[in-house]
Amino acid sequence: MNLNTFGGYIKDGNYDVIIAQGTTVLSPSVTFDTLLIKGIMRANGCTGRQIRLEGGMLDGSGSIDADCLSGHGHIHMSGSIQVNRIDFIGELIVDDQLRCDGTLNATGLLTCHSFQSQRSHIAGHVRIADTSKAIRFEIASLYSTMFERFGMLDYLKPSTIQGIEANTVILNHTVCDSINADTVRLSGNTRVGKVRYEQNLDLDRTSNVTLIESNWRRDNTPELQRKVA
Repeated sequence: MNLNTFGGYIKDGNYDVIIAQGTTVLSPSVTFDTLLIKGIMRANGCTGRQIRLEGGMLDGSGSIDADCLSGHGHIHMSGSIQVNRIDFIGELIVDDQLRCDGTLNATGLLTCHSFQSQRSHIAGHVRIADTSKAIRFEIASLYSTMFERFGMLDYLKPSTIQGIEANTVILNHTVCDSINADTVRLSGNTRVGKVRYEQNLDLDRTSNVTLIESNWRRDNTPELQRKVA
C-alpha cells in the first residue's frame, strides 16, 4: 500500500511507500518500507526500513528503529535512534542514545546523550553528553562566514564529548574529557583531559592533552553487533 499525503493523520497500517508533505502526524502503529518526509511530521515512534528527508522535519516523542536514515533536514527525537546506516545533512538531535550499527556520515549539528557506531565521520558541531563507542570516530569542523552572519553560533564553538572508546579517534576543534583508543589524532585547538593510547598519538601545535598514558591495551573492542530478534 502506497500513500501520498499533503497533511493530516496517517492511520495504522503496513505501507510500502509513504510520501509526507505538509504537516502530518504518524500513528505509532504504522510500519513502512520507505518514508519520504518533505514537510513537517510529528511521530510517537517511527519503525520501518528506510527514512529519507528532503528538506523536511521529523519531530518525535518516541524512538526511531530503521535500517537507513538519509537526506537533509531536521530531526529531533526525545527517545533513541537505532539504525544500520546514516547519511544525513542538517540537524540531528537525539535526547537518548544514537546507535548506528554500520557507517554514519553526518554534516551539520549532531547532539545526543550517548553514541555508538562502527565508523563515523561528522563534519560540523557535535555535543555528546555520555560515552561514545566506535571502531573509527572522526569529527571535522565546518568553517563559513555565514555562521556568524545568520546567527548559527553553535558552529563556531568547539564540539564537546564526555568520553570516547574506539580503535581510531580523529578530532578537530573539540573538547573531550577522556579518550581510550589505539590511534589518536588531535588538531584545531582540541583539548582532552586524558588520553590512553596503544599505538600512536599525534597533536598539532594548537591542541593539548593534560594526562597521557601510552602503551595501553584495551581488554575488548567495543561490542557493536546489533541484536536481531
